[in-house]
Amino acid sequence: MIYVLQVMSGKELSVLSNLSRKEISAAVPRERILIRKNGLWSKMLKLLFPAYVFVDIDYTPEIFHKINAIDGVIRFLGSPSPLPDHEADMIRWLSNGGEVIEPSTFITDKNGNITAFKGFLNGNEDRIKFLNIRQKKASVEVKFGGKTHRANISIQSIADAEQG
Repeated sequence: MIYVLQVMSGKELSVLSNLSRKEISAAVPRERILIRKNGLWSKMLKLLFPAYVFVDIDYTPEIFHKINAIDGVIRFLGSPSPLPDHEADMIRWLSNGGEVIEPSTFITDKNGNITAFKGFLNGNEDRIKFLNIRQKKASVEVKFGGKTHRANISIQSIADAEQG
């Protein structure tokens, strides 16, 4: 079951590393984003959900104390309570098997409408809630901790991807 840890901002990867050393399955969804600086597009690594780490555990008091003792962990969200299945599935998808999500490429028709995606978003177009081609973002939403969180996945046209 997936539980959500609130952690100190900036400590997400350190908490992830410490959980891994204790053989606790955890994820910090990350993506390589496209940002525009001085008129040029470049890539940068970004956390999808800053200050959160997701653990996949069978909850016991022993595991609670093991996790709570890790430097940077603030608390479990909930009482603690696991995420509902549909939210846990979304987190597993966004965790991308522990790999960084690379920008997805899209194909457009002659009218400029997106007809298909390649990469991470391929086959998951139904999860996209908002598209902004100019800002090169596709937004997906997931709920946890009683709030809706938006994750922006970078996208680029096939032509832009081929240019580098």
